[in-house]
Amino acid sequence: MGSVLKRCVKDVLFVMVGYTLGGSERMIQRIAPKLKERGYRVRVLAFKSWEAVSENLIKMDIECISLFGKGRFDFRVIWRYFLYLLRFPPDIIIAFLYRVYLPTRILSWILGLPNISSVRDVQEWMNPLQRFLDRITAPLSLVIYACSEAVSEFLIKRVGISEKNIVTILNGIDVNEYKINVNRSKKLRDLGLEVDKMVVGTVSRLHEPKKGIKYLLEAVSQLQKEIDFHLLLVGGGKDEMILRDMSKKMKVNATFLGNRADVPELLQIMDVFVLSSLYEGLPVSLLEAMASGLPVVVTRVGGMPEVVVDGKTGFIVEPRRADQLSLKIKELLLNNEKRIKFGNEASLRVKENFSLDRTVSEIEKLWKNDKN
Repeated sequence: MGSVLKRCVKDVLFVMVGYTLGGSERMIQRIAPKLKERGYRVRVLAFKSWEAVSENLIKMDIECISLFGKGRFDFRVIWRYFLYLLRFPPDIIIAFLYRVYLPTRILSWILGLPNISSVRDVQEWMNPLQRFLDRITAPLSLVIYACSEAVSEFLIKRVGISEKNIVTILNGIDVNEYKINVNRSKKLRDLGLEVDKMVVGTVSRLHEPKKGIKYLLEAVSQLQKEIDFHLLLVGGGKDEMILRDMSKKMKVNATFLGNRADVPELLQIMDVFVLSSLYEGLPVSLLEAMASGLPVVVTRVGGMPEVVVDGKTGFIVEPRRADQLSLKIKELLLNNEKRIKFGNEASLRVKENFSLDRTVSEIEKLWKNDKN
């Protein structure tokens, strides 16, 4: 772990990109209230607008700030961020994702504020310059907090960051949020779906090629020629229209729901959950699906093999292999006993190994020392 924090932490500022409700945003929605319960003042700042995220946090009396950035690169945001930190300095900053933690490191160094970088992904998209900037600025963070062992390994081996500056803290959720009773038939009818068909689903940002939705559509296109089921895609993103068109051309029986606030209910109407990603960190949606008692089919990327026990809580297949996805989805759809058994094991595994309270306690340890 990096340098020791010598100040007493009472005021925590989370910083993120904003504008969509993805895994990172959902983790902040969970962690921030838990820290507030433990006596901290908690603020959450977004570089962009973020109504979907802030609405729930405001209800919990957590201060939310937007810098109203526009487009992918709005350098005015950095100036606004600097002025905000200058006027309202926190005791510590936790910055999520590269586009946020890189400027946070530099501004924190200028202002003498401690910061923690939260890396949420095996960042395969990084070019040599981005990796160089990540590596040389890494010592400016108190510590780099990775959400899975796969992310830690990527930072060490591919980016070149010292192992002593990195700590792994696995994502966690409250399993009880997903133990709910839903009238499945009514929910399906409300969505315009047939009540007598099985549902294969995913919850994901529709960002290609990262999420590999193309391969899921290919797998389902072939499998629906043999089995009558419905594909449900929950989540929005920049490639939603492209994927909708692709689905129509492949004649896939699919429904794209976009971003939704009722994810726990939607998981209850699924029979099998799939993530076909090409790279990942440790997807929150995977934990949510398993907590809901769903058997899962995932690709062997990022931290997903750290969660899924192949042949016990679900199946792990190789990325870019639509044929393998199709085979394992088929095996689960045709075997009710296996679906139930895998789903029960999945729920138990998340409950025992990926609790939210443990995640929050591990984060809190990053700045706690004997002087606090």
